[in-house]
Amino acid sequence: MSVHHAAPASPRERFHALDGARAIMLLLGIPFHTAAMYTLKGGWLVDAHQPSFLASLISALVHSFRMPGFFILAGFFAAMLLARRPAGQWLTSRVKRLLVPFASSLLLLGGWEVYWMGTSQGLEPAAAVAWTLDHFPGRWVNHRWFLIVLFAYCTAIAALFPALAASPPLRAGWRWLGPVRLLVLLVALPIAAQYLTAELGTLLPRGETRVNLQRTVMFAPYFLIGALAFGDSRLAQLVFRPALVLRVAGALLLLTYCILTLAFGDFLSTTGFPRMLTRPLAFSVTALAGVFVSSLFFYYVGKLFAKGHAGVRYFVAASLVIYLFHEVFLLPLGVAFRQVDWPAEVEMLAIASATLAGTVLVFEAIRRSAWLSFLFNGGPASPAQPPAFVLTHRFRQGLKGNTLANRERPAVPPRMLI
Repeated sequence: MSVHHAAPASPRERFHALDGARAIMLLLGIPFHTAAMYTLKGGWLVDAHQPSFLASLISALVHSFRMPGFFILAGFFAAMLLARRPAGQWLTSRVKRLLVPFASSLLLLGGWEVYWMGTSQGLEPAAAVAWTLDHFPGRWVNHRWFLIVLFAYCTAIAALFPALAASPPLRAGWRWLGPVRLLVLLVALPIAAQYLTAELGTLLPRGETRVNLQRTVMFAPYFLIGALAFGDSRLAQLVFRPALVLRVAGALLLLTYCILTLAFGDFLSTTGFPRMLTRPLAFSVTALAGVFVSSLFFYYVGKLFAKGHAGVRYFVAASLVIYLFHEVFLLPLGVAFRQVDWPAEVEMLAIASATLAGTVLVFEAIRRSAWLSFLFNGGPASPAQPPAFVLTHRFRQGLKGNTLANRERPAVPPRMLI
């Protein structure tokens, strides 16, 4: 089975389903991090002291695929853009789009976030400030870690891509492997990365450096899957348009992951079960869920957003800013809601809604300033949005004009290199 699509007419064309999937994965950070404060095993950066089964379920559902899926898409887009631009030019653009927002948000937002982590632990304001300064820069990285990991992958692929793309014997050898290459990529490598990640945890001292190195190893197979899917029609079909049997496998893996997480929490540490059994089970379910639950997600997002939608395009443009700023709102709200005695589910809804509203307002301010757009988005919002304020009549009119100007784009970019 192969993927058949018309080639993009220009480098400015967008592929709405994949753009939408990437934005959704970033936006899911809001409900995921909100739920993480209310899980049964105890809260995350801020503990709400109000355990909720629903929070644990939301956390497990999102955690099963969000970051693996994000890195699959990142690899896919990296390969697509490298096929259009010189590697050096593209890597320079990654510095602006990844490292500049990372550094700006770390320096300007990180201290505020860490302060509320300290406050949630019962520290008085002066002690929380001192605690915050003591944890610079490591703890200030916080949820921005993915930008550093992604830039490391971009550096590697920019160095290797020109040589690999110009090597016919390598492409022929890749095709010669046949189905074996798919088993290696989709099964063996993700599981092996889980084992290596665990081993690094025993070899390296505790700290942010160890954690970020573990993340780099853990998610590397997913970035590789995405990058190779751009040049391999069979792999692209499996990842982005899976057949029914793979969708069923994804659903079963999602169910298994959630059951294990809800029943045992960190089931590697569960007493009463031999480690020689729990370790392969945990690593296999976690690794394969990252692949096949992501594939299930891509399939249904492709069904919903293949033609593009004005609201989706808005959140595609806003997603990075929303993600960078969401803990500016979410963490103090988590601390504040410990003072009220509402049902956990109501509190989560209120925190997530207020956080989304606040971050949208921040994006509205940032997109109107060239300097702020550069600092927190690496450049102007893309795709471009109407200049009027969101939700106004003029904004809706502008969206209608954009909708008429945009034609349907394929869900999976077609330019196959291998």
